Amino acid sequence: MFHRLTLGLLATSVLAPLGCGEQNNRKYEALQNVNRSLVQQLSDAERNRGEIEQTLVRRNQELDQARTDIDRLQGDYEVLNGKWDTIAARNDTLARHLTALEIGTLPEDMETALAAIAASNPDHISFDSESGMLRFSSDLTFASGSDQLRPGSDSPLSAIAGIISSPTAVPLEVLIVGHTDDVPVTHSRQAHPSNLHLSVHRAIAVRNALVNSGVTPDHVRVAGDGEFHPLVANTSGGTAENRRVEIYLVPAPRSENLTETVVEVDTTTQSAFDEPMK
Repeated sequence: MFHRLTLGLLATSVLAPLGCGEQNNRKYEALQNVNRSLVQQLSDAERNRGEIEQTLVRRNQELDQARTDIDRLQGDYEVLNGKWDTIAARNDTLARHLTALEIGTLPEDMETALAAIAASNPDHISFDSESGMLRFSSDLTFASGSDQLRPGSDSPLSAIAGIISSPTAVPLEVLIVGHTDDVPVTHSRQAHPSNLHLSVHRAIAVRNALVNSGVTPDHVRVAGDGEFHPLVANTSGGTAENRRVEIYLVPAPRSENLTETVVEVDTTTQSAFDEPMK
């Protein structure tokens, strides 16, 4: 009985240490697993921090670039704003010129000088101060069916050139419009196929005379209306009132919308035949 009790106690004392060691091993492994997990979490956190720092650096770079772009755009805006102010000022000046001319306002000295030219030959030259227009009858300026200026027209055209070239005429341009009656071109048809051609050629001749007298070529435009804008009803055999050349002083902006008509033609020779008045 004693031996059995002794053996039982010995077995219990041997088994007890063995059970505690296993438990400790399990705790150790659990701690190791926790440690590995914490190490992994720390590694992940450091990697995330690195990514966040890189993102922050990139965002700061983008912010710096945005500030640079804003500064550049602000500079561009100021430049454009300055250009806008310049254009607005020019438009205002042009509008004032246009308004003044639309109501027939010319510099007083220019109006007086143009009126004096008309008064010098009242039978063939008239001046309309409201439109700034000088009207020449073709009987003064051209022979029948011709675009060659008569000698007597040199003096008034030279005087007009002097007025147009004066400082008061700088904001203005010149429009020269030729007109005919409805009598068809006959003998000089080779040089002037129609009344429209003849009216343009006459306007070109007046333009050349003004340019030769000192008017800047860029300030002169020409047009021809042929028989299509008569002053009075045409009558059989020709109508003197409708045979004319009109010289307009117009605002420079308006002249940009006008088309200069240029017809290539040799006008150095004219028909030897007389033809109906045009």
